[in-house]
Amino acid sequence: MNYEEKSKNYYSNIRYDLIEFFDKKKYFKVLEIGAAYGENLFYLKENGLANEAIGIELFQDEKNKNNYKKIDKFIFGNINEIDLLEYKNYFNLILLPDVLEHIYDPKKTLSIVHQLLSDDGEIVVSMPNIRHYSAFVRVFLKGNFSYDENGIFDYTHVRFYCKKNIQELLESSNFQIIKVEGSIRNFKGKSIAKIINKISFGLFEQFLSNQYFFKAKKI
Repeated sequence: MNYEEKSKNYYSNIRYDLIEFFDKKKYFKVLEIGAAYGENLFYLKENGLANEAIGIELFQDEKNKNNYKKIDKFIFGNINEIDLLEYKNYFNLILLPDVLEHIYDPKKTLSIVHQLLSDDGEIVVSMPNIRHYSAFVRVFLKGNFSYDENGIFDYTHVRFYCKKNIQELLESSNFQIIKVEGSIRNFKGKSIAKIINKISFGLFEQFLSNQYFFKAKKI
């Protein structure tokens, strides 16, 4: 994996879909793992949704230092390797936006997250859904398992998940799931897809959702 070769735009977009998913209340201490340039955290602070915002990113982009947003602190390194003991039970909200599929040992990551989260805190996780119809078309109909710059077949993904696997991963890591939502925002015919999903009573949800959002608390 070479994240430094990725387009700058990959790291510089506010995840409004993620922000819309969790409650619009004030979180005193927020951590984002895979914070990129800090766009999401900066947005939360600017809009009064966070008092303190800390971001963890795998590497520091030396060529684009000016793109880093002004948040309280950036920590650079692998979440599974850096020392975060000072933040035990510290954060009210921890964001993991499309992160766990890039990590070889996501169970270890979630164990660390569990330690960092306060007793009344929440985590919000987003992950691509390999059960999406486009993956079926690509692999089984076209016989093509090629990779892309981003999306479900992002070339830096080391793991693939569908809804059931994400749920099992979180629950086996001592998290209780509070809310789950599938996203069809990037579906070209999203209105049609929503109608199909509604009249089928959610039967096709897992084939129409290119991504899943999970909110959970620790047990």
